[in-house]
Amino acid sequence: MTESSLDRMIAIFDVEPAEPIEPAESAGERAVRFLGDGDGGGRRVVDGSQLLAQCLVAAGKALPGRTVRSAHAMFVSAADPERPLEFAVTPVRAGRLFASATVAVRQGGRTRAAASVLLDHPQPDVIRHDRWTGPPAAGPGAAHPVRMPLRGREVRLEDVRDHNSPDEVGPPTLDAWLRYETVPERDDLRRALLAHFTGHLSVSAAMRPHPGVGTSQAHRTLSTAPLAIAVSFHDPVEWGGWIRYHHESAYAGAGMAHVRGQVLTEDGRLLASFTQDAMIRAFGDAGARAAALPAEARL
Repeated sequence: MTESSLDRMIAIFDVEPAEPIEPAESAGERAVRFLGDGDGGGRRVVDGSQLLAQCLVAAGKALPGRTVRSAHAMFVSAADPERPLEFAVTPVRAGRLFASATVAVRQGGRTRAAASVLLDHPQPDVIRHDRWTGPPAAGPGAAHPVRMPLRGREVRLEDVRDHNSPDEVGPPTLDAWLRYETVPERDDLRRALLAHFTGHLSVSAAMRPHPGVGTSQAHRTLSTAPLAIAVSFHDPVEWGGWIRYHHESAYAGAGMAHVRGQVLTEDGRLLASFTQDAMIRAFGDAGARAAALPAEARL
């Protein structure tokens, strides 16, 4: 198995067209197909946030000259990292200012995810506010290093030593500091890279207030999975050094958790906002029996 690395992941984001791309205005609503690979980081499943990142790049290539402003993805069936992926981008509208598209992610003839994407041509500011307004962060220097498998990426957590532990209890928030050895020069790949981490710690943030419940139990005694991620980008999507992912779980109950978050530069400038809806269910009860079904049978 190929080792997961930042360079490999960025290359995976950069999906390739399966046929020549026609101008969206002349192509109508005909789908444009792209092909890509997956990386499970040692697991036999592709992270939903990786599929989201690839959808962003595919939509940008299908509607060239425009910038992805937001996307909402639903993950309906697990994707195998050892099999190729197809991304079918169908333009909904390509207007003078805004464009939109749907992206269907397929593998082996089955839909694995679906995304809706909004694109535009960024315009000069009329008004602007783009700074963090919450309590000051301690910063990456005071945060604890954590092992998360991607060579070329450094991750540190504020006030948390082990985000997987069911014994480390605190408020339903997690602040993660990330630093990448390489930041892509292309704008679409920077957006893809920001989107990629939006799915990684949201379940951990939702579990944190509850003694005896932690992400170390995921896929063992608990069935957990992100079901939907939405992300909005706030220009300019440019940074150097550390960036911060602030997670806040606004709700957990009825076998689900909702988390909202922001991505910020070290000096507090907002790069992106995101939300995640995730499943958290116990094996062995009625909810877990439903959770054990294939995802497409649950939704």
